[in-house]
Amino acid sequence: MQPYPPGTRWIITSRYGHTETGELALYAEPDGSSITDDFLPEEMSAAGLWRMWVDGYAHRAHERWPDLYRPGEVTILWTVTTPAFVDIFEGAPYARTLPRDPQLTKMFGPCKEEDFLTHYRTPVNADTGEPINWLRLPVLDRGWNTTTADKSGFIQEVTGWKPAPLQPTMDVMQIGRAAGLYVPTLPGNVAADSGHADQTRCPAKRS
Repeated sequence: MQPYPPGTRWIITSRYGHTETGELALYAEPDGSSITDDFLPEEMSAAGLWRMWVDGYAHRAHERWPDLYRPGEVTILWTVTTPAFVDIFEGAPYARTLPRDPQLTKMFGPCKEEDFLTHYRTPVNADTGEPINWLRLPVLDRGWNTTTADKSGFIQEVTGWKPAPLQPTMDVMQIGRAAGLYVPTLPGNVAADSGHADQTRCPAKRS
């Protein structure tokens, strides 16, 4: 299944009846990758941000929810937006959400997650009238270099990788090794990884 071609326009109607026509796209933000907010490309390279980020976030989901995530598995937050990254910025429908914090549930009760469809009706193609297929929306390219300083752009810049639409997690260990980058030590291992793939290491199993 191919992504919608560039220039595909959608009729977007809010729950209050306001209608506009425009393009839509998906923005993927791996957990913690907003560290770019604190830097400029001339202050920190994409490789430097990658190393800082994986040291802080590669195993965070596993540490918090060991039964749900493997070491090195980073959760991805998905947002529906526009190619220009302006005007519309709502959670993507049907994306996997993080487990609810039991303490917050105890304090405030169950909380219904909001997303794009909370505020808008299902978009329809402006030319064909067909309803949108969320899995065919293009995923925004992001960069981090001398001409581009995109939020979380260092990951694609340094690895050449971006997730498939609504992919719930990324495997930092696999992606980093494939790109010849530094990756942190897996929990339970003694020696730190030098940044090259260790062909003798077995992948961590799900519990």
